[in-house]
Amino acid sequence: MARRAASAHKPRGRASGPAAAAAAPQAWPSDAEQTLAALRSGLIDALVIPAGPGDHVYALRTFDEIEAANQKLLDSQERLLALVNERERLMQDLHDGCIQSIYAVGLSLEECRRLIREDPKHAARTVADAQASLNLVIQELRSFISGNSPPTAIDLAAELERIGHATRAHVPLFKVEVDRSVAAALAPESAVQLLQIAREGVSNIVRHAKAGSARISLRLRADKVELAIVDDGVGFDPHAPKGTGLGLHHIAARVQKLAGRLRLTSTRMKGSRIVVEIAGSR
Repeated sequence: MARRAASAHKPRGRASGPAAAAAAPQAWPSDAEQTLAALRSGLIDALVIPAGPGDHVYALRTFDEIEAANQKLLDSQERLLALVNERERLMQDLHDGCIQSIYAVGLSLEECRRLIREDPKHAARTVADAQASLNLVIQELRSFISGNSPPTAIDLAAELERIGHATRAHVPLFKVEVDRSVAAALAPESAVQLLQIAREGVSNIVRHAKAGSARISLRLRADKVELAIVDDGVGFDPHAPKGTGLGLHHIAARVQKLAGRLRLTSTRMKGSRIVVEIAGSR
């Protein structure tokens, strides 16, 4: 319902004589000019135009209402973008966290098939490690379902060594070199991100590299924490489109979260290097 109305008629009364002559240069605004001025100032939300015996009423919206509608649209777009980003984050965490953990457990259990006869005690320890890893995966999945953030406190050195241990029954054989003091000094979030990067890198090597040997190292170099995953396999194309290297895309996204630097180098039939550098302080 209109709160105010503006008529398209000009005022009927005008001055005459000398006064009119003096006021002549100040022409009265036209109907269109009056209407535009009223609209721009937000004074009207309905326009009444006389037409013969009746009037035509045109409903209009004030500029405040238009701006409010535009703001609601912008808010909806921001909420949609936030949901898309959250979906991307959950997919990345599931892929790099839970899925890679389950894959590592699978490698450990494959090793048990050989160890059951050769070294039953070692096989029992491997099964215990696999069970502990699965319990962590269950906790992570419960956290995702409940909407709570997964726990971030981890022993990075022990987890990296566990990754190397899980691949012993496979080619390549991984050598793990970890400076425990560097690992212990990392912020919890940094430790989690580096662990997920290492898991992804190792998974890629085991599945695709066809390498004879590989290495995981964590050390301090020139006041930067450096994580390196190196192999002597067939190599890969660091510039391949994202769709052909989802794991590398996830590694790059995690390095970006850490405000770090990622170096991917690979030579055909001579292996590859994934090197991540982040700030050494918490």
